[in-house]
Amino acid sequence: GLVEDRVEAARAAGTLDLGIETIRAEKVVLLSDSLLRTDPVIGAETLLLRLELHRRPPITNWAALQLICKNTDNIAWLRNARSGRVALRMPTWPGQDDDGKWIERCYLIRPSGQLRMDRAALKASHWSEIEPDAFQVFWEGEVAEATENLMVETITMATGLLLPIWHKLPEDDVRVWRIDDGVGGSILGRIIHPAAVERIQREFGLDGATALGPDEIIDGARSVGGVSIPGLGPARLARVHVNDSARLEIRDYRPEDRTWLKACGAFSEVVAFKTRIFLPPDRACDILARIMAERS
Repeated sequence: GLVEDRVEAARAAGTLDLGIETIRAEKVVLLSDSLLRTDPVIGAETLLLRLELHRRPPITNWAALQLICKNTDNIAWLRNARSGRVALRMPTWPGQDDDGKWIERCYLIRPSGQLRMDRAALKASHWSEIEPDAFQVFWEGEVAEATENLMVETITMATGLLLPIWHKLPEDDVRVWRIDDGVGGSILGRIIHPAAVERIQREFGLDGATALGPDEIIDGARSVGGVSIPGLGPARLARVHVNDSARLEIRDYRPEDRTWLKACGAFSEVVAFKTRIFLPPDRACDILARIMAERS
C-alpha cells in the first residue's frame, strides 16, 4: 500500500522519520465522508474520509539506487520474464508463518515501488538474474516511463478532532499524515489500514458505509484475520503460508459458493484433508472485482 511503500523506501534509504509525513498529490478527490463524532462542547467534527490520490510515483533513479545498495552484500539484479520489469533484490528481516515458523524473505526495490517477498515465492516466480549493465538499461527505461504517469490510489483517513477517539483507532500505526492536494490545501489525519476500516465503521455504527476496492482488500489480507469480502457473507481474504509459499486464501466462505468462486477464477486445494480456496496472485485483483460486481 501507499504507506507501507513509503516507509519501506525511507527505511532502505536510511531516512525514516517517525514524525508527521507529507504525501504530495497532483490531485485529491473526495469519494465519501462519514461523520464519526461531533464534540458536544465545541461542535468540532471527526470524519472518516475516502480519498482518491493522483500522485507522482516515488521514483528511485539509478544514482539513488546505487546509494541504497552501496556496501550491501547478497544483492541480485532481477528481471521478470513475464512482465519485463526489473527489481533489485536486497536482504531484509524474516517473517513468520501461521505456525510461528521463521520464513526467509527478501526486499525487492523497483523504480517506482518496493515490496517484501518470501524467498520461496521468489524462487518459484518469473524473476531471474541478469547482468548489471542490462539491468541498468531496463531500470532507466522504467524510470523514464514512470515520470510520465500518475498513480491513482484510494485511502481511508480519519481526520478532524482525533484526540477523543484516538483510543479507538488502530494501535499498530499511530502516525499522523498530511495530504498535500497540490493546490495549496492539505488534510491532516490518521491513515486507516484497509483491514481496520471494517472495525472502525462497526465501532461508530457505520457498518457498510465504506466498501473497499479489490486492491485494498488484497492489502488488508496481510493483517491478522484478513479482511471481509463484500457480497460473500462471512468470507474473508487472508494472506497465509501453505507449503512454504505465500497464498491469498478465501476463508469462511459458504459451502454453496465454492463452485461459483472457482468459476470466477479461484482454485481449490486439499490441505490436511480440508478443501481450501485460493486466488492466483497474478489475477487476484480481477477475480475480486468480478466477485464484488456480481454480488454487490
